Amino acid sequence: MNDTFLRACRGEKVDFTPVWLMRQAGRYLPQYQKVLARSDFLTACRTPEIAAEITIQPVDVLGVDAAIFYSDITTTVVPMGMDLHYEAGKGPSYSNPVRTAADAERLIVPDDPAEGLGFVYEAQRICARELENRVPLIGFAGAPFTVAAYMVEGGGSHSFVNYRRMAFADPATYSTLMDKVSRHTANYLRAQAAAGANALMLFDSHAGLLGPQDYESLNLPYVKRIIADIKDTGVPIIYFGLGAHGSLGAISECGADVIGIDYGLHLGEAVKELGSGVSVQGNVEPHIFFQTRREIERRVVETLAGGKAARGHVFNLGHGVPQHSPVDQVRAMVDIVHETSQARAA
Repeated sequence: MNDTFLRACRGEKVDFTPVWLMRQAGRYLPQYQKVLARSDFLTACRTPEIAAEITIQPVDVLGVDAAIFYSDITTTVVPMGMDLHYEAGKGPSYSNPVRTAADAERLIVPDDPAEGLGFVYEAQRICARELENRVPLIGFAGAPFTVAAYMVEGGGSHSFVNYRRMAFADPATYSTLMDKVSRHTANYLRAQAAAGANALMLFDSHAGLLGPQDYESLNLPYVKRIIADIKDTGVPIIYFGLGAHGSLGAISECGADVIGIDYGLHLGEAVKELGSGVSVQGNVEPHIFFQTRREIERRVVETLAGGKAARGHVFNLGHGVPQHSPVDQVRAMVDIVHETSQARAA
């Protein structure tokens, strides 16, 4: 197996900088579009053979150094009692949002993590078999702060006003909700490692909703708790707190092996703030794919230089691959990362 990604996560010596891309399995790939033409999104997520096929596609097409499991963070909490719907063009929504103390109390934390989520682990077992001699598989979940935001709002939002109101005006209900989501998420991630995931990632897409002081009291304790709970799986753990730029110093102490950096920071500055105890992942502006190969190469060189001082560097975007990205440009970035970093290591 090409284990360069795992070694970079642990801060071990590598012969080149490994690269994978958030949302590398997605709408910009013709192969993905072909699969989704005969299925809908939630059916694809819940059908192990389809989810595994989509997970592996970017490994074949792009030559990336890790596969990220194909799923969605909103599916995780369905076994807790959330009624999930997915409408094309509008995304996921819950018809029974959590707004009151009674709503939070009704949520359950299943004793068996396979309850309602067995399709995830079956798909990951397929991926693990197919990728055994190729590249590692990354399992993931949404961080509790981000998942709970959707649960309270009932779906996506620009302001998340109901969620913010709960966090600040009803701390008891917020605490109940976050405690239950955290326990369920830890169980979910642990089961993914048992199913064959070689690394685990926490996506905290709404971490930037909070300033540093409130992030440290309302979000970070739950992140630290989950990471502590899954440490004994022995696999590298990645945390990505989108937009939490003022909290990097605190995030460096969360217990993760790798900290994801978004495109809002210079990577070298983030490395200085994080220190030498963690590896980094990131952080090219995703829309660079719509520029020339020469500009992509310039950004790659700049980003590799920024990550050089880190304990380890996993090359990635600062967010997901945009829809309509030219596949040839995406593949070119992967090739440039490999070629440039290998030449520098020689």
